[in-house]
Amino acid sequence: MMTKRENKHIETMIDDIIENFDFQKCRDVMTFLNWTWFRYEDIPSVDQLKESARDRILSAIEIATKNRCNKATYFSSSGGLKANVWVNKFGHVEGLRLEFVLTDWDCDGDA
Repeated sequence: MMTKRENKHIETMIDDIIENFDFQKCRDVMTFLNWTWFRYEDIPSVDQLKESARDRILSAIEIATKNRCNKATYFSSSGGLKANVWVNKFGHVEGLRLEFVLTDWDCDGDA
């Protein structure tokens, strides 16, 4: 269970991300690509992107706080938005990151 202090710290980080992330740029890209989401008939608005981003962040935090593994990273993604949460060696949320992923690729070398 998180303390009030930890909850306040997390809310401050979430608010900072929502305030500073360039949701309009995401919407511009989505408009250019005619990228709609399943639950909307049109391209999501900036407010809808913000709501979804907050949901992604909270989902990743929920996973992280249930597991509380030391020095681990957790994520939640949907519709191009990806929230990352990492916890410190004591299992407390240390940082948050929000990304808008257009494309990605990785390989572990085992072809």
